[in-house]
Amino acid sequence: MHYESDKHKNSHPLPPSEANGYPFFSWAGLRIIEAKDGHSTIELDVQHHHRGGGGTDAVNGGIVAYMFDGLLGTAVRSIWTDDIVGQVTITLNIQYQRMIAAKHRIVGHGRVVRAGSSMVFVEGEILDESGQVAAECTGIYRIFRKKEDSKLE
Repeated sequence: MHYESDKHKNSHPLPPSEANGYPFFSWAGLRIIEAKDGHSTIELDVQHHHRGGGGTDAVNGGIVAYMFDGLLGTAVRSIWTDDIVGQVTITLNIQYQRMIAAKHRIVGHGRVVRAGSSMVFVEGEILDESGQVAAECTGIYRIFRKKEDSKLE
């Protein structure tokens, strides 16, 4: 699916260099490579503490879910306009297709599918080191806009 709205062309994305300092990303070892125009790319340098999926050496499914939340949330953040002040995750629907037995790095790509006045629909995939899709995810995020009196809508 493709991003269906042009109304966010004047968005003010958070530069990856700034966002990579956020504890949400740095704590897990996630690194934002791209975040603009409703698209995001995030990498994870796989460490020992990321492993342990089902008694294997694969990347744990909880780590994959955490990565998806950051990946899709970053795609949403990349379309913020001046009137948006926050966002929260409403749903993440993850389909694990294969174990991610990565030696070094995995990468994810996210994209906004549709953006309304308060809900944003996104999708993404995480690739293993061979470039094959290992998991896919769809999500819905709630965005909050400024009211005229500066309270959240």
